[in-house]
Amino acid sequence: MIDEKPVAIDEKQVVEIVKRYLEPYQPLDYRLHVMDDGVRHSRDDWWEVVVQPDKEDIRSYDYYGRLADAENDIEDHEGLKILLVPVLPG
Repeated sequence: MIDEKPVAIDEKQVVEIVKRYLEPYQPLDYRLHVMDDGVRHSRDDWWEVVVQPDKEDIRSYDYYGRLADAENDIEDHEGLKILLVPVLPG
């Protein structure tokens, strides 16, 4: 029997995964940007990734909903625990 161990993943790979899964949830009137320097890995295997819209006057409930949907997709398809941290520009 083969013992499967979790594959190590780095910050750059996490950013690329988040960008890929966030793409279907991009709104038509603004863009959500994954901040390359806003990635942190905790001891309990959670990744925190900062996401920022490119304009200020957005509906926060819509923004947060898009992030939650992308988080769920990532966990379902990649098995990664990723928290997308919303920040507003300014």
